[in-house]
Amino acid sequence: MSSKAKSKPSDPFSPGNAYLIFYNVFSSLGWLIVLIQTVHHLVSDLGNIDGLWDNTSNVLKIFQSLAFLEIIHSAVGLVSSGVGVVLPQVFSRLTVLWLILASFPETHKSIGLPMLLIAWSVTEVIRYAFYFLNILKQVPYIISYLRYTLFMGLYPLGVTGELLCMITALPIIARTKAFSVTLPNTLNFTFDFYWVLIIIMLLYIPCFPMLYLHMFAQRKKVLGSAHIKKD
Repeated sequence: MSSKAKSKPSDPFSPGNAYLIFYNVFSSLGWLIVLIQTVHHLVSDLGNIDGLWDNTSNVLKIFQSLAFLEIIHSAVGLVSSGVGVVLPQVFSRLTVLWLILASFPETHKSIGLPMLLIAWSVTEVIRYAFYFLNILKQVPYIISYLRYTLFMGLYPLGVTGELLCMITALPIIARTKAFSVTLPNTLNFTFDFYWVLIIIMLLYIPCFPMLYLHMFAQRKKVLGSAHIKKD
């Protein structure tokens, strides 16, 4: 979900880049709030996840939904990432947020919830900080290092958390037929969200390794060049 400016030389304070700086700073601060809320709850309640959703959901909904703008950023050429890269990442997050977590309270007791909250918030605080500093051409090595190192643990943690929450929701969806359209109806159309969700989960199998390996390639490219410059 990239919101970094194009790599070609440009004025950091052009209207487009000024907007991206604001967007990335705002998003980084928002996700920092989610991280603080998550850690505070887990520490103060000694790891008890009851009430974790209630304490984090309002800010989480705002800043994860805001990521929809990143599809538009890509579509209009404001950032270098293609829509085909950004869309599935935003879509999967929004699916978990709105169609799973916000729709089925049973998922709030899943261990997957704190897993994805930690993974999402730490990742996004660093990612958005990296992006706005990159526009200014002032990225400290430590930010680059964290951006291209912590993903090794955070990506599997987040994906596992997302899948656990979806697995928790599956039997409820099967029982209630939530978001499904059954026959008969005037349009003679059927839609079974249960099977759609299973397909989405199965898509993690080819998609996650591709994104994960891409990040390793980026790590070698970015940290390798940074190390050479430091030497």
